[in-house]
Amino acid sequence: MVTRATEPEIGEVDFGLPSGDPFARRLFPSLPGSVKWGVGRTERLLAALQDPHRSYPVLHVGGTNGKGSVARIWAEILRAAGFRTGLYTSPHLVSYRERLLVNGRPLPDDLLEEWSRDLRPLLLREAPSFYEAGTVLALLAMARAQVDVGVVEVGLGGRLDATNVVDPVLIALTNVGLDHREFLGDDVATIAREKAGIMKPGASVFTTCRDRRALKVLGEEAIERGAVLRRVRVPDAEITMDGLRMRIDTERWGPLELASRLIGRHQVANIALAVRSLEALPPRLPVSAAAVREGVLRSRVPGRLQVENVSGRPWILDIAHNLDAVRAVAETLDEISPPRPRVGLVGILNDKDWQGMLQALVGTLDRFVLTSPAGAPAGRQWDPAAGAAVLPPGVASVVPDFEAAVREAEDAAGGSGSVVVLGSSYTVGSALRSLGRVPPEALPVHFESG
Repeated sequence: MVTRATEPEIGEVDFGLPSGDPFARRLFPSLPGSVKWGVGRTERLLAALQDPHRSYPVLHVGGTNGKGSVARIWAEILRAAGFRTGLYTSPHLVSYRERLLVNGRPLPDDLLEEWSRDLRPLLLREAPSFYEAGTVLALLAMARAQVDVGVVEVGLGGRLDATNVVDPVLIALTNVGLDHREFLGDDVATIAREKAGIMKPGASVFTTCRDRRALKVLGEEAIERGAVLRRVRVPDAEITMDGLRMRIDTERWGPLELASRLIGRHQVANIALAVRSLEALPPRLPVSAAAVREGVLRSRVPGRLQVENVSGRPWILDIAHNLDAVRAVAETLDEISPPRPRVGLVGILNDKDWQGMLQALVGTLDRFVLTSPAGAPAGRQWDPAAGAAVLPPGVASVVPDFEAAVREAEDAAGGSGSVVVLGSSYTVGSALRSLGRVPPEALPVHFESG
């Protein structure tokens, strides 16, 4: 049993600095990429800044998979309702700019760099990690950008995550799966207790978690923490390569017919969780049925079953960095049936269950091109040749160079097949750069344009 997650402060976990992202290094040039667990440093930094995160209401979302999608759906619905909305998520695909958006756009580079310089005397005193400093900068920036509401995604875990300094008006927990076991615990119940750490007294907490062991823990933690836990039922939906359609029954808005460009049964759950939880918003944040429909329709989540047509060929990209996420991708591919042959361009980090992830794709994918994600920390690079050894003979090619792997996958798909890119945010980000499909949020914004 892993015990470190029960300690007040866990040691550092080296996830590496965002490689190949000069903007991130300009913001925090001298901080380590490791994660220092615990909220103490973050609280002290924010206190020295007069607690800017207390100046606006916050929605907080955690869970193993889907929390970034719920965060983006929340943000789009709130924007459609007329609120100036801040959004803080992680990780990014191409640029650190993607992590902090205000009304769907990154803040100007020069403005964020100025505000990061304001933090440096405090950072020297507290010596936080890169992630902690980025969380403080995001919460400060939302206040200085005068948002009406902020949406914040948990980075990892919950109880000891740097974002757990907020006092949210609404909380969502997507699911609980066996990911980051070496940090959070090696069973679902232990991990659920860490995720439940974001519950606050009096808060409404919504979840689509279906694991009975995890639900039992979440219920116990809600009672102990004085929160109200509500389970959201996931409706049926029609799913295609172009998106999905669903009907959801709500108490506030009645039955809603919703259309979304998001793909997959798991996104049905994320939409249901986002919509049903917003019914519990306080009166100062009114949201109409029209805003819900508009926000769901225009929500997009880069790197989550993102479909790009490149020279007539579908490329389907999903960061799918753990077994549950890979199973969701496989289920979706089987349902929407992109053209065969389906070639997987796969790059996984070595601290993941890469054996199980690869085996879950057998049958769904016809060929595998195994590669090393560009930009991943050296200590987390996997061995693609070891990956090939767990697959059936003859279905996998090992191409360590990423650009060569992109070409190999395209060739293997022939004139009519599909390429599926998955395994980590590093893999998907590298593919988006290679394909010329960099997310708009990753592009620099300057004062004169923003």
